[in-house]
Amino acid sequence: MLAVVSLAVLALFYLGVYRPTHSPFSGWWTFSLLCAASSSLLFLGNESPAQVFTNPAANAVSAAGATGVWFATRSLRQRRSPVWLLAVPSVICIGAAAIEHPSTNSWAGNAVLFAIMAAGFTAGAVEVWVTWAQRRREADRRESSEAITALLVSALAGTVLSLLYIARFALFVVLGPEHRVFTTVAGSGVTTLVLIVCLVAVTFSVSAIGWDQRTRDLRRRAAEDDLTGLLGRTAFLARAHDAIAGAGGRRDRRAWLVIADIDNFKPINDEFGHQAGDRTLQFFADVVRVTLRSSDAIGRLGGDEFGFVMENVEEEAVLARLADVRRRLAESRDAGQVLPTVSFGVAECHSELTLSEVMGRADAALYEAKGAGRDRAAVFQGGPGVR
Repeated sequence: MLAVVSLAVLALFYLGVYRPTHSPFSGWWTFSLLCAASSSLLFLGNESPAQVFTNPAANAVSAAGATGVWFATRSLRQRRSPVWLLAVPSVICIGAAAIEHPSTNSWAGNAVLFAIMAAGFTAGAVEVWVTWAQRRREADRRESSEAITALLVSALAGTVLSLLYIARFALFVVLGPEHRVFTTVAGSGVTTLVLIVCLVAVTFSVSAIGWDQRTRDLRRRAAEDDLTGLLGRTAFLARAHDAIAGAGGRRDRRAWLVIADIDNFKPINDEFGHQAGDRTLQFFADVVRVTLRSSDAIGRLGGDEFGFVMENVEEEAVLARLADVRRRLAESRDAGQVLPTVSFGVAECHSELTLSEVMGRADAALYEAKGAGRDRAAVFQGGPGVR
């Protein structure tokens, strides 16, 4: 029964989601569905002469499928997974089954299998819960409401499967597969029913996730700067406009626009070539990305000029973050990296100001930082404000 459902769902999902989108999530989920169908077919070899081969093989394929579920959920946050890792749990399952006489014992290696399945589903559930929480806080959450609901369904299903296999492992080890409690609570019949329900629910939920992942990837590519992977100018200015519009109000939300300019960048291009200049820009982008908060908007405005939008933070914290960026760059220079210094102009956002006015204030502060000797941050105050 599980094999038939798995094959039907696999065919529908492959044709309806994976082929049109080719998203990483749908690819790994297709792989996991294939493993579920294959392992179910292999388990049909139990109580036959072929059991000595089909039983360990079914365990290995099941373990690979659980790992594939984890890989699928990791892709939701653009986290890469090493393909070779798929072989590790499979090899472990084959070894565990081999030493427990698979020719006569249909439960050979199942304690290890249940532990691996529990680990895979638990890790996957955690990834989906984290992704769901993050997506609910993102600016485009209204456009992704269907995918966010699908994430919630998938997280709940993953949690159910995680608890099921934790129970199977514990009861199998403590009571054994023939005990009435194991058969009633976590036996093959119960497991098949739960797997079918979760399989169908999650698959039709992840179809929304797969399409959403593809759409988000296209939006990301359109919004990103090709060289650095940061926001492009248009996308960054849109974020800055929203921050300015939302600044102040009853909650007194504070927001800051920062313009960063690499000092003496032209000599790098002239002396070392444009490839060296590109590497400098990429390295600076990497430093900023790991130093600022994930909620901060970071974009490349053009050439060697970058912009940051930092919301819900005080001036002292903004200056501390910029000092951290300068410190990391200085440490890299000490390690032999060819890097110039960077100057920053900081302006507070106010809802009564336009974007061009706030940009003008940040530019004036940047000019002040350059004039004071570079490699520093200046805050627009209508007068001296170098820090």
